[in-house]
Amino acid sequence: MVQLLIAGLTVGSEYALIALGIHIVLRATRVVNFAQGELTIVGGLIALSCVESLHVSVWIALVVATFAGFVLGLAFERIVLRPASRGGETAATIATIGAVFVLLYGHALVPAWGADPHVLPPFSIASANSGAVVPDSVTVSLSKGAPPLVIPTQSLWVWTLLVVALVALFVFFERTYYGKAIRAAADNPLGARLIGIDVRSTRAISVALAVALAAYGGAIIGPITLVGGAGGFALAIKGFVGAILGGLTSPIGCVAGGLLVGVIESFAVWRFGSDVGDPVVYSLLLMMLLVRPQGVFGRRDAVRD
Repeated sequence: MVQLLIAGLTVGSEYALIALGIHIVLRATRVVNFAQGELTIVGGLIALSCVESLHVSVWIALVVATFAGFVLGLAFERIVLRPASRGGETAATIATIGAVFVLLYGHALVPAWGADPHVLPPFSIASANSGAVVPDSVTVSLSKGAPPLVIPTQSLWVWTLLVVALVALFVFFERTYYGKAIRAAADNPLGARLIGIDVRSTRAISVALAVALAAYGGAIIGPITLVGGAGGFALAIKGFVGAILGGLTSPIGCVAGGLLVGVIESFAVWRFGSDVGDPVVYSLLLMMLLVRPQGVFGRRDAVRD
């Protein structure tokens, strides 16, 4: 059971980052970005290209993929979201669905990427260059006579890097002037304009941060779930389920919801088989929308104008 929990929290970390990205874009633009999952796939592929073509460590590839995601996010906001928003929030949301298929078939046409999943080296390999031996897993003895708990090293890296991303975002949005300006522009665009904040610029930066977060997630989870393939839209839906479960208006709720979706999916696959995991997650979305649409951590009076 504990091993299932570990596996669920590992995959759920990816869902949590996707859910958090969806929250950031929604708060800034009032648009649900269903391309967030496919952008995660692209981020993992960028990291793969850095490792295979530039022959750099997976750590440097992670930094490059995150920066490339930020630049891609600026282009995504300028080319897709901004023009589509002239037709309203619904039109912009539909545009993100269209972007899913552009990205899906687009990255499949790249010779080095193709349509098949690829293996990204684990982060532990980076330590091998220094001569240190990093085990594939860590064994923990819970009690005498009980089977030991085996935690994959890559799972520890995923959890650690998830915490690093969350702390960095918290510091940015809560402690920096520009982060506070982004929050002000998202909460009250008119008031922000009156005090001299460039609302259009803050929206672009918000989308860029969300896409950078997607690329970051694709790179850190790649050694476990592979990179590439056609699973981007499914990732976006599961991240969206996590955001709905925890509360779209709550960043903490989005992270907690994404982790919980990963755990629920892990136990459902173990109990009922791999064909049942997705239906269970999607049923959870329907149940939450019917019972508590604001999510577990969302305020009951939270509304969007």
